[in-house]
Amino acid sequence: MKKSIIFIHGFRGSSLGMEQVANCFDNKKYNIYVPDMPPAGDESLPEYSPRFYARFLARYIKNNEIEKPILVGHSMGSIIAAIMAERYSDLINKKLVLMSPISARTSKFFRMLTPLSVLLSNRVISQITTRFLLIPKDKSLLKKTILLVEHCGANYVSRFDVFKAAKFSTEYSISDFSFEKEVCIIAGDKDRLMPHKKTDILASELNTKPIYIKNAGHLINYETPEQVAKYIKKFLKT
Repeated sequence: MKKSIIFIHGFRGSSLGMEQVANCFDNKKYNIYVPDMPPAGDESLPEYSPRFYARFLARYIKNNEIEKPILVGHSMGSIIAAIMAERYSDLINKKLVLMSPISARTSKFFRMLTPLSVLLSNRVISQITTRFLLIPKDKSLLKKTILLVEHCGANYVSRFDVFKAAKFSTEYSISDFSFEKEVCIIAGDKDRLMPHKKTDILASELNTKPIYIKNAGHLINYETPEQVAKYIKKFLKT
């Protein structure tokens, strides 16, 4: 029986942001789903909160008749995966993958910058943010990622929704939710948004050992999709 995987993108992303990882999986072995999570796509949320994000994804699972999907969440998507593990544990698989996890609430500095999220549609602001989160191996990768992030950003419902989603991403972390799952944590060893110390603490709380990809930043879905997919496949076989 084929396993089902739902890839959940992060803030400033869309389904396009997870396709590079998702495309590494054989459709003959896996049922792959890559939904647009609000504010990406054409649907807004009444409230950008754990309750409504969980309801949105639970409805997606039920509407598509997905049987016990494995959730793979990146960045803000890792928070959503944790929420689902707490609130809809029976609806999803016992295995959970957290990529570049938001292990603890972001610093006061980043929370202070939240209002600037409405400017992410500005090309210069978007590029600066991407350059901060990415550890480029070459100029072509940097350019490709910047263009892809900009393309994702062109698909948002509204600037106000972007602001509300940004606020959600800084007000919550995986540590805010309680669940019992077999967890795989994959992160870049040079992640500037979430330091190793916080991720190591989270991993200890979840009884797992984090996997750090060398010379990678927060955007491992763009930087090292093949390596990420390799570790996920290994985890799913255990």
